[in-house]
Amino acid sequence: MAAPLHPPARVIRLRMLSGVTIVCFASSYLLALALELARAVRPARWLRAASTAATVAGLAAQSIYLYGLARDEFQQSVVFSRWHDWCLLAAWVVAAAYLALSVRRGQASLGVFLLPMVLALTGLAYVFRDSPPFDRSDALRYWGLTHGVALLLGTAGVAIGFVAGVMYLIQSHRLKHKLPPPKMFNLPSLEWLQRMNEESLLISS
Repeated sequence: MAAPLHPPARVIRLRMLSGVTIVCFASSYLLALALELARAVRPARWLRAASTAATVAGLAAQSIYLYGLARDEFQQSVVFSRWHDWCLLAAWVVAAAYLALSVRRGQASLGVFLLPMVLALTGLAYVFRDSPPFDRSDALRYWGLTHGVALLLGTAGVAIGFVAGVMYLIQSHRLKHKLPPPKMFNLPSLEWLQRMNEESLLISS
């Protein structure tokens, strides 16, 4: 029986199959963040469209990468069985949440707060790229996978709730001290941020 592929060889194989690496979608998210920062300094409709397009490209590339990863790991052990995988999945969920929220509330500077979280999770995935798979017995494999999905949703919920809390504190401080709206950031209302925070905590729990 052939020895299982080590993580570096597995990554090389994925690159050959799909042509997509972490750098591909990380660069797309970084470009989207740069466009969001530019839009915060000088609002323009085309910047919003470009940022959305960059995020869609990043999500598409990351989806291809995750599909190749799952297909490769399916023959070795439990699918998405390493910290590298879960960090990437959490980043995907946060990026998808940002895209959905930006479509609904396009005037708000949500990307300035959510995209750094996406990049941080992607960076953690790169750090853990050589991490070994989780130790699971065959009997507990599917229960472990179910628990892992719940853990993923909880991680993404906490990340989004944290970002919503930061925006809430900034907005609350501005209103409490009767400061004018910041020129660089167009934040949602306190009511919307509070509802977003509560829903994120509910999902994470």
